[in-house]
Amino acid sequence: MTPILTSPRTKRAANVLGIAVLIALVAPFAVYAAPEVVGADESFVVLTPSMTPDIAPGDVVVVAERDPRTVAENDVITFVRGSSDVPVTHRVIGVVSTADGVAFETKGDANEGPDPGLVPGANLVGVVVLTIPYIGYVIQFAGTRAGFVALVVFPFGLLVASELWSIVRSRSGDADDVPASGGSAASVSSDASGGSAASADPDVAIDPEGSADPDASIDPADSAVPDPAADPTPTGGDGGISVDAVGGATAVLAVFAPYAAYAAVELRSAASIAVAVASATVLLGALAVWVPASGVLDRVRSNNSASPSERSAESVTVDQPPTPAADETPTAQTDGSGEVE
Repeated sequence: MTPILTSPRTKRAANVLGIAVLIALVAPFAVYAAPEVVGADESFVVLTPSMTPDIAPGDVVVVAERDPRTVAENDVITFVRGSSDVPVTHRVIGVVSTADGVAFETKGDANEGPDPGLVPGANLVGVVVLTIPYIGYVIQFAGTRAGFVALVVFPFGLLVASELWSIVRSRSGDADDVPASGGSAASVSSDASGGSAASADPDVAIDPEGSADPDASIDPADSAVPDPAADPTPTGGDGGISVDAVGGATAVLAVFAPYAAYAAVELRSAASIAVAVASATVLLGALAVWVPASGVLDRVRSNNSASPSERSAESVTVDQPPTPAADETPTAQTDGSGEVE
């Protein structure tokens, strides 16, 4: 009986749950890094409590560009004041028509009075369409040196170690199957070399009159077992991807991933970090696909794991002389008592 905690159904459910949790954790940061995925244009981390309780410090506001004439009262907008580069997010409490176009009277929900002066329509950055709570703290922490190491370098190191461990386990698992396959090849080679394997079995009876069919000859070349790892060239198929294509993509990623990591260290922005992690992850996946498909490790493993007896058996299989002809087959002589001399 399969234990409940290790049953295939439980494992599948755990995998689905793990993927769902991973998506839930990554999705908010992906929206912050690329607000275009939700139809927005900009994203900002809130620093002050002027819009509490709806928008608190540490929240992220996702902003979409709008025509100033479409902004209505009670909309929450993000704008800049004068020459300041720091955007402000407040609520519109009034829309005023001026000689230069529309202007907005704004106020923070937690402030006692409205903001001083009107906000010209030209200073509008956009309208807040989405608020993501709390992740601003993580983004700000990731911008520090300690945060970059804790949130980017350390998880990425664990990912690399996990991928390498998976490759090592798969290679060691395949290596355990080599002696069994080698033994099968040796048995076939022995049969092709004249039935020596059959004579080695004590339960096999020997016909003194000779039961071998003189017309039946075994071609050693026909009995040779092909090595799947000997030729890594794919046979091809409809819709398949060749090993060379995967290798080329891996080489390109191997050049791009270090550059992306350097850019992430220098810029420390959410977009650069996301690109660096994504490129490195895809590179590891491409390596995990290309290394087994190329057959390099299989050939090295077979050369290193082959015992001297297996190598000698292979050489016997290759250099075995042809099977003797029917008229050259030795016959057993008896002395009349039925015993074989």
